[in-house]
Amino acid sequence: MPERNMAASDLPAPRIIGDSIEPTQSMVDGKLYTSKSALRSTYKPSGNKDGKSYVEVGNDSSVTNPKPYVKPKPDRKEIKAALGKAFSQAGLGA
Repeated sequence: MPERNMAASDLPAPRIIGDSIEPTQSMVDGKLYTSKSALRSTYKPSGNKDGKSYVEVGNDSSVTNPKPYVKPKPDRKEIKAALGKAFSQAGLGA
């Protein structure tokens, strides 16, 4: 029998995610919210005075500050070798 996780509940539905949150200020209207659903309703066009749609991104730095794409430099020797191999396999000789 596996060891019992003491942090887990014996209730039939132990993993319910509640709607309440610590007071959080909305970036849309500046008000404080303690309900996730009320806060998220301000992100919809019908829930804010600007009539705009907003996206919740959290604080993941890969989303908020993405790294710029750096195009890799081509390896000329590798390209030449691959072309030579392709021409040889096609019977064209290189």
